[in-house]
Amino acid sequence: MATSSLFRLSLAAGLSSLLICLPAHGLVSLNDGRNQLYVAATVDFGWDSNVFANQLSGGDYLTTAGVSVELKRRAGLISVDGSIGLDAIRFSDNTDQNAVNPRFSTEFSKQSGRTTGALKLGAARQSRADSADNLRSESWLYDASVHFKYPVIERYSLSGLLGYNQLDYLNNAALVDLDTYTASMDLFYVYTSERDLLAGYRYRHGETSASTSFDDHAFTVGISGKILPKLTGILRVGYQIRQPSGTTEGDYRGLTATVATTWNMSRRSSLTAQVAKDFSTSATNLNIDTLAFNLDGQYSLNSRIALFAGTGYGINKFLGVPGANRRDTFFLWNAGVTYTLNEHFKAGLTYGYFHNWSTLDYADFERNSLNLNLSSRF
Repeated sequence: MATSSLFRLSLAAGLSSLLICLPAHGLVSLNDGRNQLYVAATVDFGWDSNVFANQLSGGDYLTTAGVSVELKRRAGLISVDGSIGLDAIRFSDNTDQNAVNPRFSTEFSKQSGRTTGALKLGAARQSRADSADNLRSESWLYDASVHFKYPVIERYSLSGLLGYNQLDYLNNAALVDLDTYTASMDLFYVYTSERDLLAGYRYRHGETSASTSFDDHAFTVGISGKILPKLTGILRVGYQIRQPSGTTEGDYRGLTATVATTWNMSRRSSLTAQVAKDFSTSATNLNIDTLAFNLDGQYSLNSRIALFAGTGYGINKFLGVPGANRRDTFFLWNAGVTYTLNEHFKAGLTYGYFHNWSTLDYADFERNSLNLNLSSRF
């Protein structure tokens, strides 16, 4: 049986398991709160000055409405978290971009005993603009992964991941589908009660519908927990090799990094920083070396009102002869406010700005957006 068929069979099995677990009555807690069912709804009213992420694109008003059902089950050794939802997007002028996007996710996790871990399954239909491909696309994204952690001896533990990802583009023969298989293993050493040291290896294999493929080998070291006295999170840096196949391109080599840290400055304010450097494959089958940095802050005025702002910077290098020496540099910032009436209603207003400078004129553009979000959960 083909890999995609096996995955869809697993996905159907996961969905069936989720439906079987649903309680008979909605919006209730059963078995002393061990089974909980929620219904959530969101409405977004927005304006986007560049809906196709390119120099020639115009703007539009759009409305997005979504509804989802969420399940949390905490009975027995295995915990279950699942959701089924639907999002509808409507444009004022670009009505050919209207879309209805279903989504599904479920996670079975084991948090007690010597071996812990989780099985995750998901599927989602996406409609979005991509600054690397400079167009809007519709696609299905399928995910499956198994995570586990096993303590070897007192201070050492092993953590592993097996994952599969399929990106299937719709209604555009010029875009290539991508299947990605990932396997990784990390060794953790308890350096102090607040800090672990780690060393890991990740193997990633990708296959495109254009009969090309690649193999990535990444070797990393890092810290997990308290990185500095006031910074907690994870810092991982290393070296990566990409080996393309089915093409005349040679190997690509470079640094790789993943950083995610938080500084809780006070009970009301916090700062979060993220850094990512990795190889990726575009929808037009180009290899990209990406570096991205984001810094986000939040300040709570009181129990109901919170302010937030963020900024980001990044570089996309399109590799090899197919990349034609293209180089994109982008900058972004956003700011907004959220209002929480109670546990059932929340509102937010966000303004965002994005500028992409590119050696390709068509990909050199600015983008402004304004969005009002209303959400409710019962």
